[in-house]
Amino acid sequence: MSHFTKKLGVIICLVLLASSALAMVEVKSDKNTQRRELKITSFLDYPPFGEVVANDYDLPQMYTVYDQFIEDFAQKNHYVTSYIFNKKYKDLVMDILRGEIDLILGIYYDTEQYKGIEYVYPSILNNPMAAVMMPNRINEVHTMDDLKNLKGGMDSREHLADYVTKAMKNYNVVYVDNSEELYRKLFTGEIDYVFTSYYYGIVQTSRLGIRNQISFTKQSLWDMPLFLGISKTSMLRKSLYSTFTRMLKNDQYKKDLEKHLMETLQKIEQQNAGVVPPSFAKK
Repeated sequence: MSHFTKKLGVIICLVLLASSALAMVEVKSDKNTQRRELKITSFLDYPPFGEVVANDYDLPQMYTVYDQFIEDFAQKNHYVTSYIFNKKYKDLVMDILRGEIDLILGIYYDTEQYKGIEYVYPSILNNPMAAVMMPNRINEVHTMDDLKNLKGGMDSREHLADYVTKAMKNYNVVYVDNSEELYRKLFTGEIDYVFTSYYYGIVQTSRLGIRNQISFTKQSLWDMPLFLGISKTSMLRKSLYSTFTRMLKNDQYKKDLEKHLMETLQKIEQQNAGVVPPSFAKK
């Protein structure tokens, strides 16, 4: 074999090795940037924490208070998010347990419904409970004990922690599944107060056009921390848990989420500023 032929053979081998190495780098790069699907669910009818909105000309869409937080997470970790809301809430929770949904936004600790779901600590969002009363009576209530001698009402659609639900059995409370009827009872004196989660109460009274005619207790009567929940049978469990745990320890995310929550409430109040209140609330 001539010297030229040997030299040509060496060159060809080097080119092939380089091509092979480049291909390996490209495959590795594709693997690292591949976007994975993340299936998510949340409350279906509990604004501002989670709500499915159906407009006249658009497909139904889920909105949650965690939207910006999850969008940031998805972009940084190469996920494509898919929100699942085509079933009843209790059935969606079961899908989490089966691994058909990876993540649920907003669950309460020590609550039977969420047993078997992995909690991500710490909580960076609280759902405080408050009493809503007529302005001339709001100073009657400062603590939960002050409610014991009064008659109250609650929206049966509220999502509560088990420890709050159990405790409310010690109070004289009627449950109503219609916001207008619930607040009619308050205005007519059939009940003395409405016991509600503060943010949900803001939304409901704003949409009824009575936000400026009622008062909320200044301090929280009960705190209900909300957690992210991960399916223990999800293929993404380990990566989701480690990444979310790291993120939730960053105080900036807590501040951003609280800011987004306040902005959402302000937007809802502004959108409903001109709503005509029900007849029972008209002066």
